[in-house]
Amino acid sequence: MKPLLLKQALPELLHIGSVSNLGATVVAGEPEVGVAMIFGEPSDNLNCGVFSCTRGAFVMEYPFAEHATVWEGTATLTNENTGESVHYQAGDSWFVEKGTPVRWEITSDRFVKHYLAIVEG
Repeated sequence: MKPLLLKQALPELLHIGSVSNLGATVVAGEPEVGVAMIFGEPSDNLNCGVFSCTRGAFVMEYPFAEHATVWEGTATLTNENTGESVHYQAGDSWFVEKGTPVRWEITSDRFVKHYLAIVEG
């Protein structure tokens, strides 16, 4: 049986430029994104990876359902439908449903999350 990994180092992230390259609308600053796939590809029904972003703010509608956990940094996420805002820091997790419009405010120089995405549904 393969042993369970209890702690994993942050993988090397591929810089992909502005968060607008992911379909987001930038509303403050110049947030830049890095990504690393851990399982699957972005178009697979189930995939997971690491996402990083620099300081700034943007709005995006989630193209998938996501469970995420913050590895580093801080951010405030606001559900644009309800106005509910939550501030997240290292160790915090959330779940968001596909189609939810979310305003991201990255409040640290760098924010890093691990995510599990469910694309279908």
